[in-house]
Amino acid sequence: MSLLHEKQLADSCLPQGQQCWQFFNCFKVLCDAHGKEETDCWLISQTHCTNYIFDDFFEKISTCLSCEYFRQKGNQHPEGYNQFIAEQLRSINRKAFERQFQKEESFVEILNRIPDGLFTYDRDWRITYFNPAAEVITGFYAQDALGMYYDDVFKITGLHAGNSPRQIINEGLDIHNREYEIINAAGRKVPVICSTSAFRNAGGEVIGGLEIFKDISELKILQEEIAEREKKYRRIFEGSNDMIYTSTLEGDIRDVNQAGVEMLGYQNKDELLQVGQAYKLYKNRNDREKFVALMNRDGYVKDFEVDFRRYDGTSIHALVSSRRYENPETGAVEYEGIIKDITRRKEAEQIIQQRNRELSILNSMAVALNFTMGLDSLLKIALEKISKNLRVRKGGIFLFDDDRHEPAMLAGIGLPEATQDNPAQIEFKDTMLLEYLVEKKTELEPEAFFPSFQVRYRVGNKPALWLSCYLITSKGKTVGFLGFESSKAQILSIQELHLLGSLCNLLGNAIENAKLLETIRQHENELRRLTQKLFATQEEERRRIAAELHDEAGQSLTAMKLVLDGMEQKVPAENGAMHNDLNEIRKMLVRTSSEVRRLSYNLHPTMLSDLGLEPALNLYFNEIRHHSNLDIHFSMIGFDRRMDRDLETALYRFSQESLTNTLKHSGAENFYCKIIKSYPKLIFMAEDDGIGFDETMEGRDKRSLGLISMRERVQFLGGIFQLRGRPGEGVRIRIEIPLPAEEEKCS
Repeated sequence: MSLLHEKQLADSCLPQGQQCWQFFNCFKVLCDAHGKEETDCWLISQTHCTNYIFDDFFEKISTCLSCEYFRQKGNQHPEGYNQFIAEQLRSINRKAFERQFQKEESFVEILNRIPDGLFTYDRDWRITYFNPAAEVITGFYAQDALGMYYDDVFKITGLHAGNSPRQIINEGLDIHNREYEIINAAGRKVPVICSTSAFRNAGGEVIGGLEIFKDISELKILQEEIAEREKKYRRIFEGSNDMIYTSTLEGDIRDVNQAGVEMLGYQNKDELLQVGQAYKLYKNRNDREKFVALMNRDGYVKDFEVDFRRYDGTSIHALVSSRRYENPETGAVEYEGIIKDITRRKEAEQIIQQRNRELSILNSMAVALNFTMGLDSLLKIALEKISKNLRVRKGGIFLFDDDRHEPAMLAGIGLPEATQDNPAQIEFKDTMLLEYLVEKKTELEPEAFFPSFQVRYRVGNKPALWLSCYLITSKGKTVGFLGFESSKAQILSIQELHLLGSLCNLLGNAIENAKLLETIRQHENELRRLTQKLFATQEEERRRIAAELHDEAGQSLTAMKLVLDGMEQKVPAENGAMHNDLNEIRKMLVRTSSEVRRLSYNLHPTMLSDLGLEPALNLYFNEIRHHSNLDIHFSMIGFDRRMDRDLETALYRFSQESLTNTLKHSGAENFYCKIIKSYPKLIFMAEDDGIGFDETMEGRDKRSLGLISMRERVQFLGGIFQLRGRPGEGVRIRIEIPLPAEEEKCS
């Protein structure tokens, strides 16, 4: 204490309750005693009244005993200075014991709250402390465990039973993180991990020990699961039929399974790992760069197709699925994935695709050939499809002429075309083959395909081309051949040869069918011309007969009537019998004359030629009404002018035949006839409500001859004939005839 402070204490009287910091006007505001009212500063450590800060109260009080302020404070005590000192010492001791107890309580509370088991024992191995976590793990309550022997509470099984406490007591060794298996109070084994430390006195002698342990049951289960998963992963890794690998971000191969070693053709894993960089396994290095780009962009790659190079240099087609991940141990980015060898599958897919292309070609060829088309169009379409499938640019289809036995190109692609001035020259390399196949007309056994042969094709002065040719056959006969420009690079596979053979067989039958259809068309055209001539001749003959009946028979009957009238005048009036006979003869002549006129009109109605279809049919139907009980309904719709003479005649005959069948066979009460002009066709409908007939009996029905004539006339006009007849439902005839061009323009 400074001399100034001592002088102030000597010269002044210490006020009651005044603190030292007030008395000295202390400016050390950071002092723990500064600003405290009614607080004894000597009971507070860490004060700043000296240059040295004391942490211990007893050191502090020894310093305060030399302070005049403390002495005057003691002298003011009612019982004297010594009593004051005694009270201060008691107060200091009490506070020291309180703080020590608080520290022990805080320490015990900490030990009670830690999740690990903890207990202490003395030199005799008796437990002196047991925390709650130890109660949970061992199954013993603390009140029961205290005083018990170490081995009775902490029952270690196995080889290390009891070694730890003995080493602590006997040797004073600390043991850390040793795993044991103990038996708890319930008899269940509990795996634990322990750390044991020794307690020593001031002389360094071991007086006990401390045991800290943790229940690692869950850790053990987790370790077992991890070990099992590791085994399972290893079984999958090594037992997989597909290649499994891991590599670094830079491409270094870290691990690969045995399937990968075998797939890439290496002797062992070490030999494959010595390859180093993964890109060396790729057949095309650009594929590796694409793979890495996808991995960096998406973090994974699924079903990436790539070609790998095997150890012997051959290649395989593979499917790669990989992901990018961070190694939990090193933190480095790595790749892992599965590589599947799909070489056989790819080959099978290619074969299937080839078969699909072949089937598609055959199907498209069959569809094209099924259409009724000319031979030239047929050959052109066939050649286009065949050349596209075989990837050839020059070729043609050559057919043999039955008369000259020489081939001629009827369809070509890329070949020079022949003209009259520059005819094509086709020479067989094997002349005997031409004689054998064509001139002798040898019968060929059915084959999938025939061997190819060579033909030279030349037009004028242009360079000659050698063509590889394949026979086109039909029913064992040679029809022609397919010829394609010979090329060493163009070597057909066995599958392509089989396809070509199928196409040639199909094409041969199609060519024969096309020729047959062409013959049928010619015959149909001839038959149509004959039918047309027949109908025209028939109508002309009817017109002639009608004219002869009208002129010759009519005049003869008129002359007979005149002769009869002369005879009647010569017969006496008294001869009544003769007059009666003459009247009967006159009536017969009138009936015969009427019948001749009717026959003449039915054969060829003059009104049809003079006035047209509608007046002629009206007259015809009115006459039928007068001679029958049939109710006839007739109408013509959409006509503003007369039609073609032949068409009017045909429609008149349709109406006549339909009504005749109704009168003779149906027993109908009503007959309906409509003729409608509806662009671009003309519709004729005839219907009755008679007994009908079975359509399946059409060829054997009495009315069939008239219906057949109607059907043929309709076909001649290019129309459609429809007949519907069912028993009890009457008969309906519908005819649709295309309008002639001049009729369409007028519609």
